Amino acid sequence: MAEVVAFADEYWDFYRTSSQLWNIDRGDVEQIEHWEDLSPAGVATRLDRLAAFADRAAALAAIDSNERDCGLLAAIEFSARATTALLPYERDLFLVAGPFNFVAFVDVLVPGYSLVSREHGQGYIDKLQSMPAFVDGWMAGLRDSAALGRVATARGISSMITALDRLLSRDVKDDPLSTQEPPTEASDTEVTVWRAAVGDAIRESCRPALETLRCMLHDDLLPIGRSDDKAGVCHLPGGEVGYAGLLWASTSTDLSPEAVHQIGLQQLALLDDQYRQLGEAAVGIADPSELRERLRMDPSLRYATSDEIVTDAMASLARGEAEVANWFVRLPRSRCNAVAVASGPIAFYTGPSPDGNRGGTFFYNTADPSAWTRYQLEVTTFHEAVPGHHLQLALAQEADLHPVVGELEVTSYSEGWGLYAERLADEMGLYSSPLQRIGMLTLDSLRAARLVVDTGIHAMGWTRQQAIDFMLAHTASATDNAEGEIDRYIAQPGQATSYMIGRLEIQRMREHATKRLGSLFSIKDFHGVVLGNGMTPLQQLNRNVDSWVEEQLSA
Repeated sequence: MAEVVAFADEYWDFYRTSSQLWNIDRGDVEQIEHWEDLSPAGVATRLDRLAAFADRAAALAAIDSNERDCGLLAAIEFSARATTALLPYERDLFLVAGPFNFVAFVDVLVPGYSLVSREHGQGYIDKLQSMPAFVDGWMAGLRDSAALGRVATARGISSMITALDRLLSRDVKDDPLSTQEPPTEASDTEVTVWRAAVGDAIRESCRPALETLRCMLHDDLLPIGRSDDKAGVCHLPGGEVGYAGLLWASTSTDLSPEAVHQIGLQQLALLDDQYRQLGEAAVGIADPSELRERLRMDPSLRYATSDEIVTDAMASLARGEAEVANWFVRLPRSRCNAVAVASGPIAFYTGPSPDGNRGGTFFYNTADPSAWTRYQLEVTTFHEAVPGHHLQLALAQEADLHPVVGELEVTSYSEGWGLYAERLADEMGLYSSPLQRIGMLTLDSLRAARLVVDTGIHAMGWTRQQAIDFMLAHTASATDNAEGEIDRYIAQPGQATSYMIGRLEIQRMREHATKRLGSLFSIKDFHGVVLGNGMTPLQQLNRNVDSWVEEQLSA
């Protein structure tokens, strides 16, 4: 009904205007000049509004039986409640100590807008000039949380300080913020003036703000940062309840930490059987532990140059694009770009910008080529690009969907699809060798181990070293990679569980639909249902698939 659409419009407007770090990620030039309000008052007001939206969505769903309306209302209620659970921890932990901390935002995402008009160009300058106000509000929020006992680990804070030092040591002309491309409508003379204004804003506004942030982190937070032995949120005030909320927000299920932990252990045991089956053909080793050690230690299985990585990533993407039409009814109009970067996580994807001027982009970090194994680049490309996140996010954005379900992420759905796509790529024949199929298993092991170590750290009180030791025993990760992964989970509680839980649910839905429909089952149509309704919590996705199955049976 019209009331539901109007309500969804209201929520979308609220989310867009309040979630400005997310808007940076999506390259929204309409709000380019704004930052997120992470001050104590700003976050408190936002949490109150989110609670009100969630309650209204639940009330409307109780009186509306329209399937499309109910799906939209379920997405709003989930988004509002999940954001409520995540926001304080994202501000206090992830933005400080995660792999995509604020420095990574500045380094990679802030200067990534597609500027067209002169107004866009001025908006970018305004954004740089207003960075001090954002930083001041964020620091006030960090201080308030620290007074309550919620603070990142000392290791995470130190990592952020190191990243700031690295950024601040660069000449202004080499600052990542100065790499932003100028507005396409600007004349040569206007571009020269604009670049000078950008440099002034970096020098006079951004650098002082970042220096102030650096001092605050070093002087105020680092001395009280948690030790590696108390890395989990279970050691924070209200941590047990907090982690339950984070786990729900990440998985969109009511699974307990103990249940998630056991699912991880079960998946690791199943994967050992698959290692035995594939290991002999790949490298002549069938024993899972011996095989993983070989994969971890053999230097010939690591890249030597960034050029090799670029070549192989582009080839993998091309294979996916050539085959994908045989498995999907609809394909996105937007192409997927593959871009090598020198900072941020080892790989990530950003969807097309809302104005269509920037396509979907698979970023892969080539700063240290040896960090990439030769057997994991293909599977990562299929996860992040095609048939993974690019199909999922670009199709949702291009479909006739409300932006609430077209763009607001449900992590278990999006990352579940990404992990499902890794296995789907095997069915599609995209892996180029038995070794690359082993690479698929190694990333499955990583995602299964995440279920164990994330719950171990945050619900069961594991130390950082306990988690690292478990990761090394059950995955092919090198020691430095395992340490980086564990530091990510420490700074972003719950998120790492979304991949495998989401994948297992999508896989279960497919198996159920196949059994019910028999010869009527179409893999193209199944994928169309999974991707055709946008971002949905897993319970709603299950309802969508069940409705499709019943429609096929009654046709």
